[in-house]
Amino acid sequence: MREKSEILALLKPLVEDLVSGNLELIVETERSGPYTVEELKEQLDDYGGTLTASPETDYKNLELYEIDDEPEWVLEYELWVDGEKSDLTLTCTVRLTEQEKSIAIDSIHVL
Repeated sequence: MREKSEILALLKPLVEDLVSGNLELIVETERSGPYTVEELKEQLDDYGGTLTASPETDYKNLELYEIDDEPEWVLEYELWVDGEKSDLTLTCTVRLTEQEKSIAIDSIHVL
């Protein structure tokens, strides 16, 4: 599926920015969905531990749900905390059109 590689190209930098604590950049680039920097920080802090980079091979486990009649997908991705896969789940909406390739956080929650 061609879309999966495009979706991963949007997801990986978002996860890297979350891990690096670049929350301001996430908000500035309109990837934060409805959340402010403070709200993103609070969601991550409430879980505890430290977000860590996901191994490259873990991205193959991405859960994708295509939205009918739209060039959009909802994805769920389990974040890594303290070097281990966690139940802290990042849910995002991805839109892929000729004019727009975007990702936005819907929620960060415990699955």
